[in-house]
Order: sequence, then C-alpha cells, then structure tokens
Amino acid sequence: MSVFKNFNQSYSIKLVGLEPYFDEMVKLYDAKKFPKVLILNGKKGIGKFTLTLHFINYIYSKKESIPYNIKDKVINPDSIFYNSLLNNTSQDIIFIHAEENKNIKIDDIRSLKSTLSNSSLSNNPRFTIIDEVEFLNTNSANALLKTLEEPSDNNFFLLINNQQADLLETISSRCLKNNIFLNSTQRNNIINYLSKERGIKNLIDTNNDLSPGLFLKFNDACIKYKINKDDNIVIKLNTLISGYKKDKDKTLISLAYFLIDCSFFHKIKANNNNIEFLLNTKSSITNIIKEFVQFNLSINPVLNSIRIKLKNV
Repeated sequence: MSVFKNFNQSYSIKLVGLEPYFDEMVKLYDAKKFPKVLILNGKKGIGKFTLTLHFINYIYSKKESIPYNIKDKVINPDSIFYNSLLNNTSQDIIFIHAEENKNIKIDDIRSLKSTLSNSSLSNNPRFTIIDEVEFLNTNSANALLKTLEEPSDNNFFLLINNQQADLLETISSRCLKNNIFLNSTQRNNIINYLSKERGIKNLIDTNNDLSPGLFLKFNDACIKYKINKDDNIVIKLNTLISGYKKDKDKTLISLAYFLIDCSFFHKIKANNNNIEFLLNTKSSITNIIKEFVQFNLSINPVLNSIRIKLKNV
C-alpha cells in the first residue's frame, strides 16, 4: 500500500501558496548546490509534504515526455514517476513517518541504513524523506546520525519537522534549515483552492490561524459526523465527544478544542470588557474535555458541566 496515496490526503497536484519555497529549492538543485540534509520547519498542515512531493516530481519527471509543469507548478497525473509513487514502486524515494502518537521506530532507521548501503538500480539521486522527524527518539536519532553526517554522493535527505515536539539538537545541528511560513492571504488562498478543487462545502470557520491540512481534516470530520456550521457550540461538542466515545478518533477532540477557541474568539471580540472571565471560562471547558478523554468519563455529566459554564457567558 503506497504511503503517498494513503498517508497524506491533503496534498494537491497544483502547488498553491508555497511557490517561492519551491523555486528556491529548484534553483539550488539545478545549480548542484542542494544541501545533502535539508529540514523543512513549520506548523503541521501548511503544506511541507506537498512542497516536497512537487519538488521530487520536478526532479524525477524531467526526462519524461510529460514532465512536471514548472510554469504552473502542477504535477502531471500521467507522469510515470508520479504513478510509481502512488504504486510504491519508485526505487529512488525512501519514505519514513511516525505512526500516530508514536515515535519513529529504530527498526525503520536500521532498515534505511541497510537500503542506503546498497547501490541504487538507477543512476538517479536518491531522496530519503522523513516526515514528522520530531518524533525520532534518542535511540532512533543516534542510529541515524552517522548516515546524516556522511551521506554518499547520490543520497539526499529531506526532513519534515511539524514542530509537535522538540527536535533533538543532535539532528537539528546536522541540517540546513528552511522555515516554512504562510501569511493569512496565502493560507486563505490555499484553503479556497482546495475547497474549489475538491468541491468541499466549507463547514469550518477559517478566520483564524488554521492550517490548510487541518482545515481539510476538520472539515471532513464535520461532514462525517453531520456537524452543522450554524449549530450552537453545545450541540457541536455533544456530537464530537459522542463520536469520540464511539470511535476513539482523536481528530474529534482536536476539532472540539478548535471550535471552542473559535466560539470564544467571537465572544471576546464582541465583549472586550470581560476578556479575563471569558478566557478563564474557555480554559475550564477545555479542561473538562481533557478530563473526559483522560478518565473516560460519561458523556452526560461532561455536557452538563459545559452547559453550566456557558450559561454565565
């Protein structure tokens, strides 16, 4: 099963909002100055994986009759290389990522080292992509260090740091860093493009710092669990925590926190005189949900506690 087809559903065959980062990477690569180890730092869901996918498609489809569309920044879906990624048959790309809520396994790093010790069947450069590199634990990082310090001529590393945990200094110090950032205009352009491209009905308030990846993830959850954008916050939270109780999908809890933040953002905006009280109430409601998850509490008492908190708002 291809990791590129199933691991990350939020990438797009057209690059939107990240064009300057792509152009800089291409410029370095074409000038034969691309670093052996490059780390892309940035908030989860802003498009670092998509940027990486476009970059490697540019490199490996160059000699094809239908190469990457460099002018419009579009992956040709009929590209031989692109389809080799989808079918997990590319010999030139090695992909490692952390499983949810787990560290990257040391066995994956050992397997990587074994693979890299063998010559590639092609004369192409070989890229190792490690997503969520912040989830390398000490043992896995130590196993990887020598490979990062002494990469062979034809091997490159692209590390994606979603900043969900502290990246070990031993890894960080071996990398050239590229910090990826989206301003509000770029973020909204990406979200609007993805919504149009996929025919998505937007059920999420995007007047905040929500990344495009999380927008897709949260919007999909709203569709799946039939969350209406105009429902009040208690109805939404009831649906989410009930869904979590049944399915144990942690996306629903993340979405609950996000909707609470949105709700209180608008309340604070409308009532500047009560900011401290509103922030304390928001914190209390968030803690109620945290305890619900931690202690596997019953739904009704949790909702009653939330209703009581909201009555005074």
